[in-house]
Amino acid sequence: MIIPALDILQNRIVRLYQGKYDTAQFYDFDFKSRLTEYANSGAERIHIVDLEGARDPDKKQWQFIQEASNALKIPFQIGGGIRSESDISTWLNAGVHQVVIGSKAVTEREQVKNWINQFGADKFVIALDVNKDGDTWRPATHGWLEKSPFDLFDLIAFYRELGVVDFLCTDISKDGTMTGPSFALYRDILAQFSDIKVQASGGVSSLEDIKQLKDQGVAGIILGKSLLDNAFTAKEAVACYQNA
Repeated sequence: MIIPALDILQNRIVRLYQGKYDTAQFYDFDFKSRLTEYANSGAERIHIVDLEGARDPDKKQWQFIQEASNALKIPFQIGGGIRSESDISTWLNAGVHQVVIGSKAVTEREQVKNWINQFGADKFVIALDVNKDGDTWRPATHGWLEKSPFDLFDLIAFYRELGVVDFLCTDISKDGTMTGPSFALYRDILAQFSDIKVQASGGVSSLEDIKQLKDQGVAGIILGKSLLDNAFTAKEAVACYQNA
């Protein structure tokens, strides 16, 4: 499926380059209007990230996001600043389809395991942001500044055993670059794990990229900067995916 994405910082739509806050590019689009446009495009899900909350949990933008997303008629997944059982309950009670867990899924696996057992594996997307490290892919945490001792495949196997099937995987070198997605990353993942649903994120810049990712077998394609910069519309992306 096509998954339009909106990142929020200072209550505004923003895109970062390779996750760096000092590269923030703000857009003047109204957040609620943009959500409605994406929901009306034929997309089956929307991805929202609270970048303020991810950076500083005391500055969560959750009220702003919830007010804008209340009227959404399609499922959405939310990430950024989710660090506790209470945070997960807050979003699930607010009607979110799934919560996205990133760094904590790498650094605090037992805690995340407890959450999965409590709320159900279907309520989680595990987000693993990786760099190529020799012959493997290695997740980075804490704003992509620290390297994980685990490789990507160790972590996928761990969460798959707990019943998680949704994994959002980003090649950090591609994020926000519009230089094409990391086809090698998704090829490597799906060669080892044919029974999971991989969401591809980062670098998608053309409809041809969408076609190739679908051909590889990814279950979802997250589109951020390409839609905000009008490389193509959400409707065009959905039609391309459906007809590929």
